Amino acid sequence: MESDSYPTYFRYWGKTRKSDNDGGDAYHLLPYHCLDVAACGYELVVNNRFHAADILGALGFSRDEGAKWFAYFLSWHDIGKFARGFQQLWSHNNPALVSPVSGRNYSHRHDSLGYWLWKNQLCQNWREGQADFLPDENTKKDWIPALDVWLKISCGHHGRPPEKANDSALAFVSDDFREVESWLLELRQLFSIDSFPSFFADKSWVIRFKQQSWLLAGLTVLADWLGSNTFHFPLVSQPMPLDSYWQRAKRQAENAINQLPTISLINPFHHHHQLFPFIQQLTPLQQSSAELDISSNGSQLIIMEDVTGAGKTEAALILAHRLMTEGKADGLYIGLPTMATANAMYQRLAAAYRQLFHPDSYPSLILAHGARKMSSVFNQSIWQQGKSNDRQHYAQDEVSGSAACDYWFADSRKKSLLAEVGVGTIDQILMAVMPMNHQSLRMLGLYKKILLLDEIHAYDAYMVCLLERVLYFHAAQGGSAILLSATLPFSLREKLLNAFNSGAGYSLITPHPQADYPWLSHLHAQQLDESHVATRDEVKRQVAVNWLKAEDEAIVLIKQAIANGQCVCWIRNTVDEAILAYQQVLEDINPDNALLFHSRFAFIDRINIEQKVLTWFGKESGSSLRCGKVLIATQVIEQSLDIDLDLMISDLAPIDLLIQRAGRLQRHIRQNDGERKHTLPDERPLPLLHILAPEWQPDAGKDWLGPALKGTGFVYTDHACLWRTQAVLRDVGAIRMPEQARTLIDGVYESLISVPDALQKVEDNILGKVYGDQAAAKQILLVRDKGYDRNSSDLLWSKEIEISTRLSEDTIELYLAWLDNDQILQPYADDVDFSWEKSRVQIRDSLWRKISTNVSHLQSDELERFRQQIHRPDAQVMLLNQGKTSDYYSQVWGLWNNPR
Repeated sequence: MESDSYPTYFRYWGKTRKSDNDGGDAYHLLPYHCLDVAACGYELVVNNRFHAADILGALGFSRDEGAKWFAYFLSWHDIGKFARGFQQLWSHNNPALVSPVSGRNYSHRHDSLGYWLWKNQLCQNWREGQADFLPDENTKKDWIPALDVWLKISCGHHGRPPEKANDSALAFVSDDFREVESWLLELRQLFSIDSFPSFFADKSWVIRFKQQSWLLAGLTVLADWLGSNTFHFPLVSQPMPLDSYWQRAKRQAENAINQLPTISLINPFHHHHQLFPFIQQLTPLQQSSAELDISSNGSQLIIMEDVTGAGKTEAALILAHRLMTEGKADGLYIGLPTMATANAMYQRLAAAYRQLFHPDSYPSLILAHGARKMSSVFNQSIWQQGKSNDRQHYAQDEVSGSAACDYWFADSRKKSLLAEVGVGTIDQILMAVMPMNHQSLRMLGLYKKILLLDEIHAYDAYMVCLLERVLYFHAAQGGSAILLSATLPFSLREKLLNAFNSGAGYSLITPHPQADYPWLSHLHAQQLDESHVATRDEVKRQVAVNWLKAEDEAIVLIKQAIANGQCVCWIRNTVDEAILAYQQVLEDINPDNALLFHSRFAFIDRINIEQKVLTWFGKESGSSLRCGKVLIATQVIEQSLDIDLDLMISDLAPIDLLIQRAGRLQRHIRQNDGERKHTLPDERPLPLLHILAPEWQPDAGKDWLGPALKGTGFVYTDHACLWRTQAVLRDVGAIRMPEQARTLIDGVYESLISVPDALQKVEDNILGKVYGDQAAAKQILLVRDKGYDRNSSDLLWSKEIEISTRLSEDTIELYLAWLDNDQILQPYADDVDFSWEKSRVQIRDSLWRKISTNVSHLQSDELERFRQQIHRPDAQVMLLNQGKTSDYYSQVWGLWNNPR
């Protein structure tokens, strides 16, 4: 047939060739691209990839019917491209395509134009009986709510719901409207749409449809990505019969789906040795995980509270494996508070995660956070399918920490949560319940996964509010979660349990207000089960507390410890105070025996320092490495590093952080000389935590911290919390875990101790800020029952850079560089891989403003060119001398705002 005999909707292009060097047709007809995406959606459902059939099955669709209706509405996804305003974006002189029309604008994207077209043109014409591109149902108004949800899902294929584009009529001419209706009529015939399923008109079904729309929107984004891949769907500009192209598109889509990473089968749980062959005897918590009754249907939440060293991570993974064996999940995401803790967990999990799956499977393991490409372990673990679809993976030695994962998941953080096993920061899952681009893809990635969240006490009021909504969504979608903490206040445990319980729709629960410790909470469909768990003698802790009133006393202790052949650490609460302490230490100590570790080092230096810290003070370090060494550090060592110190000094900090810091004191059993041993007793002197704090003041005023801890007051603004910490520790005289865990944690965080009037005013102000932070979080959070809709949040749908998962002072990415003899900008880091990223240090914006007037840095056009080069619009560049040092930075001191 001649092209002139084809419908005129074939005169609209959908995609164009990116470069004249690419070869092939110059453009892809719009109807064909619509069918490409529809075919991908069809095959996703037919093959139940990413649970597409399960998601539609929950709405009453059979697999075949679900595939048909999903594909049909996906065929609508780009109807906004019929706008002449969009068509003029590509300049051409091709007579086979519609000609441009003057006066047409393109002020809204085609996805929103498509939804406007439905709401303001198509729906109205159909409702008034002026169009037959939809079935002629009675009482058409009853069908419109369901159709409206379908169009929000379909037109929201670029990662956010379509916006209300009220002036969109200016993008169209009358011919465009006719061609869209002609196209939709052809679609109705292609998909044999004679009538809608009866439940489309059921109000209760539409409510459930809105709740499922988040997942369907994620599948739509995925289908659009797959259908836009020109390798699988080459551009076609010559018309052919629509049914012929549909069959071709389905074959191409089947091939594209077959190129996705294969689904891994679960390896049934039989014994903990499958995951952890090195564990000869389970800890009490691990034993509870192996025996817990998980037979209840529906979502389950388990909260494990136990001391550091009790094997919480292993216990959680044993339980996760059992839940997966029972068919309650087929994947896992482990969320942690920081990138450093995520990196450490990734390496730990790499040796065990494949045992969750059948030996013949190729399960994907992804590290999901903003700096993951700097993790050498992660980069070494990526494998990519070859042209012959043979899998070449680089992780033959599981014990080494390498782990096979698929490049398909690794090429975008937006897709990373779709991997079967993910490890990353908690931020990645918080974004799933915030109005951010591609949140629906993250939501889809969490579906049918167990959420394993560690260190959940580490979050502020804002993040806790976000976490509550994550648990609500996850429970509502049938998911299960495991939460871990060593220091969990009752009020936080209650919030998290109630959030999950509400999402699951279970009966009201009342957590035990006087819980023992360690404590296991198990929420399921029948009830909330709570129980005490025993603790091994090896991990019971009694750390005596000694109070220091002046920094000089800390320096004396450090010198004494070094003279006695001990290794010692002083944790300071600010970077500048840590640098000053390091200076004082070096006055009498060989620099070769001292380390400074804080957050203001370039990434390359931080990696090297962290490795040296682990070498000197790690689990396997011996007396020759540990003897006479001193570490001056900030909070960077609280959670992410498994280190063991003989003596520890800490600035006053909130009680949970002091417990964490004390956990690095005599962490492993050793001989008196520091060599490792494997059975009690530890031969070193009894552990003693020295705390630098103001002299005890029962009636403390607002300035009670004094000049020595001015930085502490800046970092920890709740001075009442600090005062209570000092009060409770003075009262009990030691940190005894687990016996006094509740006394310590609840005594501080449940306000069981009254504070002086001056500090009460401070606490009241802090409480006001907490309420403000919670209100800010609630404004951002998505409302599940409103469905995938611009109005599902009080704030407009946003790009990721506009809203954040954390409330903190603005930061900048500062890159360290130097100019060579040819005045060419060179990165500080010498590494071949990611040299610029490894030359980066993140600092407060206020600090940069303070030091930028005194340091050499890129400005104007040079800075803008650099920003474009690294795709960081807000980056700054500090210039070092050719020796790669300056008064403000060195690899020993890091970045300091007071030049030496």
